[in-house]
Amino acid sequence: MKSAPLLLLAFPLLLPLSHATEASALRLGETTAQVRLGWDSNPIGTEGTSAALLGDAESFTTSVSAGFALLAGRPGEARTCKLAYAGERQDFSHWSSENFTTHRFAFAGQQSSGEWQTTWDASSLFVDGSRSTLRSTAAANANAVALWRERRRQWQHRLKAQTQTTFAHGVVRGSISWLDYDYRTDVDAANVPFANRSDLQAGLDVGWRQNAASLWLVGARTGRQVQATVPLPNCDFDYSNRYQRLAFGWEGSPTPKLSIALLAGPDFRHYSGRIDPRVFSDRDRTSLWCEGSFTAKPAASVTLAGRLARFEWLSSTGKSAYRDSCAEVSLTWAASPAWSARGTAKVHRCDYYPAVRDDWESFFSVGVARRLSARATFTLDLTRHRAWNNLRTFSERAFGRWMCAAGLTWKN
Repeated sequence: MKSAPLLLLAFPLLLPLSHATEASALRLGETTAQVRLGWDSNPIGTEGTSAALLGDAESFTTSVSAGFALLAGRPGEARTCKLAYAGERQDFSHWSSENFTTHRFAFAGQQSSGEWQTTWDASSLFVDGSRSTLRSTAAANANAVALWRERRRQWQHRLKAQTQTTFAHGVVRGSISWLDYDYRTDVDAANVPFANRSDLQAGLDVGWRQNAASLWLVGARTGRQVQATVPLPNCDFDYSNRYQRLAFGWEGSPTPKLSIALLAGPDFRHYSGRIDPRVFSDRDRTSLWCEGSFTAKPAASVTLAGRLARFEWLSSTGKSAYRDSCAEVSLTWAASPAWSARGTAKVHRCDYYPAVRDDWESFFSVGVARRLSARATFTLDLTRHRAWNNLRTFSERAFGRWMCAAGLTWKN
């Protein structure tokens, strides 16, 4: 049951909605198809020692994807939902071991009743990739390992649900989220192993609406993270934990062209797993977590958006946890109804414990889009991906990578 698509669980909920009224009957929504051709200068993210061991050959890339959605309910109705499927095939000309296919099943919707509103978004992603992993080397950056990992055979399950009620000058929100990675890779002592991991969280927030453009929030979260052990010698450790968080935040619009949302607070965590006492003696740790976003419209044709996040998570290679920090900003310019341009900058840090790693990566990308017709769009993108190690005592774990791709998207 763990790896069955969450979509299967959606049907009992969807059917009452689809038969509720004549207007709510299932109908076909947007269908999409895309073809992308590109080039990747370093598909597995190696340099120096890791390149000597694993290789660093560049590769031409091809990607073909398609998707469709089934809709129940119409905008403005009390109950609406969507079932969707998206599939993609990606191939590398010089790295056949990195070729993969993905199948994503999704179910999202909302239901309103008086002052109450409930929303949900669930998905299951199956990656049909290689079961074999690459050779293990301390010289590889953790963000390079993530590149390989996301192309390997696995299931990924995600669920987010929220219910909210409003009253005179406030709101009450309840939420639940679930994230689960179920890896289907082979275990080999010479190669990188992957360990299943999951996070289940529930939260409650209470908000005071100062005015129509300002909402102050206070709340709490409780959760459980589970990390599997890798069946190899000296790998029978896990950093499963329970945690509680306090949340303080604000969301609103300081000006009509700017919206901001920010939540932050202390994270109190107890590591209940089989830790390695030689390198991890304190099971209780306190840290700061945060999540935020903003959207701005400095001009009618320009949109500026950003997000940031900081949280504790479990290593996909087992035997460790880490602090994940990420900041991203993007700019979109609609030059005309037919032409648009975009740029994105992102910085990401993985600070491991008890493993001694402090690995960073950055992305800088630019792209243009040309609308050829009401249904067809041509895109061209260029990305610079760089990673480095922030430990003074270790000089490796860096790589650089260029990617460019041209694509044609058709929507109906």
